[in-house]
Amino acid sequence: MPELTHTVPAYRLLLPEGWEELPADRAGVEELIRRTSEVFRSQHRPDLDAQMRTLLEVAYRKMKQARVFALYLQTSARDVPLPMSITASTVSGQLGGTLDRQVARLVRENGAQFLTDDRSILRWEAAVGSRAEADGAAAHVVDYLIPIPGSERRSALQFTTTIPLPADHGPELAPLIDGLTQLSDLLISTFTWDRSAQ
Repeated sequence: MPELTHTVPAYRLLLPEGWEELPADRAGVEELIRRTSEVFRSQHRPDLDAQMRTLLEVAYRKMKQARVFALYLQTSARDVPLPMSITASTVSGQLGGTLDRQVARLVRENGAQFLTDDRSILRWEAAVGSRAEADGAAAHVVDYLIPIPGSERRSALQFTTTIPLPADHGPELAPLIDGLTQLSDLLISTFTWDRSAQ
């Protein structure tokens, strides 16, 4: 894996076949939009194409403010494309302190739990409703927080999985959301710090 940013140690993430990492810059987002658009058009899903384009444009504006440095997504599919993307960013404790207070709030208010038995990855999820800025799009979002070694719990790596949905979706999409959420959990559970690069 290429060096992503000087503040994040090297790490490994096992990606499924057909997935890849893109830089979280304008060129990377344009490439992401182009590739996902091709996939959705080939599957005759202009609805998902439009929603994904809108969500990605909104996400790009937010990424510039949120220290996002990488995008992970499916760029080729043998069968049905997966409407899901993952961003990687860094977060820091407030006023230079630890993340302990933020983590406690996530557990208390968002139901955050540990993804793995070694308690190294904190996970929480939420449904994001329709917003004017997203042109009526909605999404199911899963977040993961991983403390950065040597930061004394002051900095962490955050992965955010976004599953775009029609704003008026009903319970019929629950199996799709559950399946993609499980895939996200499985993918993030492969995360390891690259000790050989340290």
